[in-house]
Amino acid sequence: MNNNESSSNTKGSVICGWCSYDNPPGSTQCQRCHKPFSTASLSTKRLISKPSTGLLGLFALLLFVCVGGGLFLWQQVRLLTSSPSLNISSEKNSSDIKLYNSIQEVPNVPDGTFNYGGAVLFASITAQGAHEAMTKAHPNFHLVFTEPKNSLPSQNAGLKMLIDGDLSFAQSAVALQDTEYKKAQARGFMLDQVPVAIDIIVFFTNPSLSIPGLSLDQLKDIYKGKITNWKQVGGPDLEITPFARDPKTVNLLNVLLGPEIKQLSSRVQIVNDYTDSIRKVAATPGGISFGGSGPILGQHTIRPLAIAKGNSQNYVQPFISEGKQINVSAVRDGSYPLSRRLFIVIRRDGKIDEQVGVAYANMLLSTEGQQYVAKGGFLPLR
Repeated sequence: MNNNESSSNTKGSVICGWCSYDNPPGSTQCQRCHKPFSTASLSTKRLISKPSTGLLGLFALLLFVCVGGGLFLWQQVRLLTSSPSLNISSEKNSSDIKLYNSIQEVPNVPDGTFNYGGAVLFASITAQGAHEAMTKAHPNFHLVFTEPKNSLPSQNAGLKMLIDGDLSFAQSAVALQDTEYKKAQARGFMLDQVPVAIDIIVFFTNPSLSIPGLSLDQLKDIYKGKITNWKQVGGPDLEITPFARDPKTVNLLNVLLGPEIKQLSSRVQIVNDYTDSIRKVAATPGGISFGGSGPILGQHTIRPLAIAKGNSQNYVQPFISEGKQINVSAVRDGSYPLSRRLFIVIRRDGKIDEQVGVAYANMLLSTEGQQYVAKGGFLPLR
């Protein structure tokens, strides 16, 4: 795609290349991460709104007719971001990303034991048996989660390890940035990101706290230290204790605050992981934290919080059915304000690592694989 061509979906919305959020037409900055739009910050791949004639267009048409929710999945899978400087078309990079019914049907699954790593929230999919199903279908295919040597596991560490050659593929909850593409290119290969699920960001409090919800503006002010007591937002006279993961390794605070991350309050207590975050909020009457839906769905020691856009009071619950299911309709109609894509990042080196990444992405995108995505607490793409 030409560098000057805007990125849009079928409704003309603008996709932010930093956080992959779909913004309204005509936006000059991202409504989620607040980064200004420019050629560098926009996603460089168009969600295919008018498939070209030939095999690509025919495939998209058949997908829509034959698969339930097919257009939704097609739009998500086509967001395969590449650096403009690489001049590689999404059609070329994604020609081996296809839709299968079962994990067993996925071809070209290599034999061996392979390292992977990255965003820890994917662990909820693994916990539901996804990897066991892959090994059962392909007995000689084995995966090992590999932690970084000098830091806690995170998507940033995982992407670095992938570029350094320590992993066959990485799992990420944030869109790749130009710097990562350029680092890979300098080492003689390319990177591809394949969306496999939708995650929602869920805020949660101690279960004893009872308020109808909070707006995004109020949540920002809590983490910037402007709101310090629950009585300021209609709750009890109780000090607010905000917890969060380290913004140097995880982008959750950046998603919430954007450029205002520099205003992060010293009151925010940094936690190691989701387990630590949940435990500390459960033990702190005024505690609040947030994270991806997978690790939080079904937790009974905390209280998921309804949130509203801007400074409104149109609170929307993240979960329904007594906290057992994602509020899918609210995510798809955009009334729930915080969602993001989850990616498998493939090392396009023409070697076995590329084969591993492609096979893994195809297995997760299969009808069977998407069932594990849903069980793991995320919104499947099909």
